[in-house]
Amino acid sequence: MRWDPAEDRRYALLDRDPTASGNKPRTVWMANLLAYRALALFPSAPTPWGLRTTGWSRSGEAFTWPLWRPPAAPDTIRSLMLLDELGKPVPDRRGLRARGIVAVYRAQRIKVGSAPNFKINFTPAQEI
Repeated sequence: MRWDPAEDRRYALLDRDPTASGNKPRTVWMANLLAYRALALFPSAPTPWGLRTTGWSRSGEAFTWPLWRPPAAPDTIRSLMLLDELGKPVPDRRGLRARGIVAVYRAQRIKVGSAPNFKINFTPAQEI
């Protein structure tokens, strides 16, 4: 699903042709399966601006998620993902800590290639 930044294998980032033999993809299938299963924790809803999914910026170019302690139930995780504070450029860490959120990360979505054959990749996440 190309969610791992290690799967971003553009010519400019490699010392050889990414399609050459011996240069195999670095996909971790079980990590992708785990991520796929977690999609249920990111509800989507129609809005006047189109379909919106929890965690995405309004522009759809950045994905933000929290890390929390202690372990939480799925309904609690869905609620944490809906916090408006997560969408701010610099979230209020003190307020988030009061809710059990110990860190917030953000990754940018990037398009690689040109239409109609472009692919979507993510940049490495940054703690915000």
